[in-house]
Amino acid sequence: MKKVYQFIQIPIPSEDSGIKFGGGAFIEGEWPKNPIGEDLTLLLTINGNKLNKKISEFELLKDKYISVFSTYNENRYFLDDIVFFGDDVELNYIKSGFTKVTLSEKSKLSVNRNELSLKKIDLEERELNTNDYPAFSFLSNEIPNGMVGYEGLLKEYIFICQLYSKDIPSKDGGILGLSDAIGYLFLRKEIKDHNDAGLFFVQTA
Repeated sequence: MKKVYQFIQIPIPSEDSGIKFGGGAFIEGEWPKNPIGEDLTLLLTINGNKLNKKISEFELLKDKYISVFSTYNENRYFLDDIVFFGDDVELNYIKSGFTKVTLSEKSKLSVNRNELSLKKIDLEERELNTNDYPAFSFLSNEIPNGMVGYEGLLKEYIFICQLYSKDIPSKDGGILGLSDAIGYLFLRKEIKDHNDAGLFFVQTA
C-alpha cells in the first residue's frame, strides 16, 4: 500500500493546507515568460510553513513559497513544449524555460497575469494499492505508478506531487495539453537558484 494526500477543493474563504491552484503568484521580479515570449501560466503555489504544519513529513523549506509555472496557449498546440519521457533533449528543452519552478520569501502576491482562477486545496490521506494508477492530484514521497523516464532525475531531485489536468481550473480541463494529462513536480535537493528550484513536466498515455 502507498500513502498519498489527495487534493480536495475547499471554499475560497476556508483555511487551506497552503496549496492553491491558480490565482496570483508569490514571486520576486517580473512574471516569467517562456523562450518564445509567452507568459507562463501559474499552476500551483505551495506555502511551505502551512504545509509543514499540516503534514510534517515533507519538511519543505520554512518561510518559502513554491510556485509552479507551465506553458499554456489555447490558440496553439503546446504539449510538445512540456512533455518529458526520459529523453535528454526533451529535458533540456523544458528546462530552457517552458516550465519553471521558483522559490520565494515574498509573502505578497505578484501582479496576477494568470489565466486560471483561484482554487484552494485541502489534503485527504488516502491509501493506494501497489498496482493503482491514480487519476487525481496528490502529494507523495513515492514515485507514482505510470511515470516513466524519471530515474536520471533522482540524483538531483525529489518527487513532491502529481497534478491531474482535470483538477486544475481551466475552462476545458486541458491546461496540461490534454484533459487526462498528468504533471509531475520535483524539487531540487540543493536549491542554489530560487528561479530554478525544481522541475515540472507532463506525461500522457
